[in-house]
Amino acid sequence: MGVKRYLKVLLMQSRVSTQTSSLDRVLAASLAAFSMFVVGYTATRVYLNQPAGQATLPEASVIPHEASLWSDLGR
Repeated sequence: MGVKRYLKVLLMQSRVSTQTSSLDRVLAASLAAFSMFVVGYTATRVYLNQPAGQATLPEASVIPHEASLWSDLGR
């Protein structure tokens, strides 16, 4: 087999492997994006489905409205 023919075959094989490799990259990126979406969606659903009682502040930290602060002066 001549050197030119060998290089031509080698070049054709590298093109095929490059095309396969590009397809692999596209598939891997698609799978990664889909996986990130599923994980993010699931985490958001879990967070939003928590009971509202866990997120409320204690009543001691609530500041009354400023009108109620001046109500004693009018009496």
